[in-house]
Order: sequence, then C-alpha cells, then structure tokens
Amino acid sequence: MTLQLRYIAKTFKAMRNCSDDRSPYIYRKYEGTRSLAPNAEIGWAIMGTETIATEHMVSAIRSIGHLPLWVFSRNLQYAEAFASDLDISNATNDLTSVWAAPQVRFVYVSATRDRRPYHVAAAARAGKHILCDGPLCDDREQAAQLVKLCHDMKVTLAVHHVARASNVHQTMKRLIRDGDIGQLQSIIVVRGGPHQPPPQRRGQGESAAGDIFFDAAIESIDLVRYLTDAEPRQISGLKKVKDELPLHLAFLLRMNDGCIVQSHESFATSDIEDMVLVAGNKGSLIANGTLNGRGAGTLTRRIAGKNELIPIRERDVHAAAMHDFITGLHGRPRWLSTGEDSISNLHTIEALQTSVKTGELVDLHYMSATGTGAPS
Repeated sequence: MTLQLRYIAKTFKAMRNCSDDRSPYIYRKYEGTRSLAPNAEIGWAIMGTETIATEHMVSAIRSIGHLPLWVFSRNLQYAEAFASDLDISNATNDLTSVWAAPQVRFVYVSATRDRRPYHVAAAARAGKHILCDGPLCDDREQAAQLVKLCHDMKVTLAVHHVARASNVHQTMKRLIRDGDIGQLQSIIVVRGGPHQPPPQRRGQGESAAGDIFFDAAIESIDLVRYLTDAEPRQISGLKKVKDELPLHLAFLLRMNDGCIVQSHESFATSDIEDMVLVAGNKGSLIANGTLNGRGAGTLTRRIAGKNELIPIRERDVHAAAMHDFITGLHGRPRWLSTGEDSISNLHTIEALQTSVKTGELVDLHYMSATGTGAPS
C-alpha cells in the first residue's frame, strides 16, 4: 500500500508538471454530486462553448488540478448542455453569478472571434486572469484597448496559439538560440489542403472556405515571431487573381533582424505535408507535420550535408499551454502569446491585407506611424 501511494503521488506530480500527458483519473469524471469543498476549489469560468473547449481545454484545466466551475453563454440552453456534457457544476447566461463566486480566479475564453473582446473585457473588469483562444480579436486597435484594460486591472492576459505549444517548435527555438545552425538567415512556412472547419457542437455552419488571414496566416506570423524573437518590418503578399475570398495566399516578410520569411498558406490545394524550415549559415532545421493538428510531427537537423532526426516527445499542447499560463502568473509566461504579441500579429495581418489589396510592399513602421498602408 505504501509503495502504491508513493507511485500515485509521483505520477500525480508528474502530471501537474506536464511531464505526463495523461489526465489524473480523479479529474476525469465525477460520480454523484459535482460539488467539492470550497477550500479544495481553484476555479475557472468557461466563457463560450466552442469545440476546442469541449475537446481539449476543460480536460486541460483538470489536468493541472484546477476545476471548471462555471460555463457562461448568451444562450442558457447551450451553457447547460455544455456543462452537462463535461460534468461542470454551474451553467448561466448571467455573468453576475459567475463573478460572485469567490473560487473563480481564472477565465478561459472559448468563443467566436467577434465575441472574444467582450468576454476578455468583462473578465478583466472582474479582476480575473484570462487565457483566450487565438487570435485575440479582429484588429490591433481593439487588441491595444484590451491590453491596456488588463494592465490597468492588473490581470494576466495570455493567448493560446497552438503552434507555440508544439514541442517541436520549442526545440527549434532552443536550437536556434543555442547557435546550432549559426546565424539565422531565412524561414519557409508551407501548409495547404482543403479547409476543414472544426466540428460544431450545435451544427452551426462556419464559412466553408474559412478566413485564410485569421485561420492560417496569423498562426504562421505568430510562430515566426516566436522562433526569431524579432518583429516584422516589411511585408508583401499575393493571392490568386480574381479570388474575392482568398483561399490561396503567399507572402514575403522581412524581420527587423534581417531574417527573410516566405510563407505559403492554402485552402485550395490538395493535402500537402506542412513544413517549417529554418535556415542558418551553418545548417538548417526542418519541422514536418507540426501545423496540421494531427500529431507531434518530426524535426530534422541538417548540417554538413547530413540529416539527423531529433527525438521529440509528444505531449498534449493544450495542457502544456494551461501549465505555462498558471506558472507564468507571477511573471510572464515563458512562451504563450501575450496581449502585446496579439497587437504585433494583428498589425502584420493588417499590413498583409493591405499588400494583397494594393499589390505593393508595405512598411509596417510607416503604417504604424501614419495609420495607413504602403507609402504613396
């Protein structure tokens, strides 16, 4: 019995440290009543009922030893169905009830992009720390207002861009920082295939084509900024001629450290193996299968004409994001996107949209200073 208890304690500690991808069995399913002693609760409110919360984030909250206590939706039936499906004690369409619960210290925002600012602002005014699906909102001005509000209310705002949570991409960043491939020269990001919107809990139709700027390009921009620790300086983008709703997009980006980024994003091609290639003056790193959400992918280091497959341990990216959010509350998350990152990402997306529309190279510094696109 003593050995068994020691094993359970060791395993549980590993789970809390995100070194074990399994969810602790005591958090998988409650039997009978769903109420626990108040002093045992470190609670979360789930704002919105999108699919990512259903499939990943509620279990991620439980995996770190916290409890999802409330579900909020404008539609009470949606909130109640979500709470019932995921065994959460409380469902409401009245935020007053949520903020009145002293155990609720954190908020996870799972809502459509146009609703995220409302939820973030409400949680910030209530003094709750916030983890939000990415992207944060539709434009950089709105993002800047949300960042200022969170700063004024002294709450943490983090944004979950899934690519950052990949062990492959985090290993790439460490190898770049350690100088394994020498001075960084360029990055190539390639992904393509038919748009596959996530399954909807309520059968609500999402745009069949998707928004390539916000469903794909912004993730690539955030990933490049994360890998390089540099900021975009100039951008040029192309779409297919007469393509009113872009499904096939390419762009060229110059970072302020001189690194050149090429990206191919497509919802109009057959399935192709996605790739993130980082080239330095001594070698290169090549990640495959890391952008499709179907597994960990692989990482290859190429130096002196030889390829070396780097072993990568697969993990739950959503649980990893949750862990980084909690451990970063006393400072800054180690790798999660922040509100400031969202401002930069959205600034770059707006510049890319301007370039695609005008066919011109856009200088982000000029755009920031004048509030316009490319110089005349």
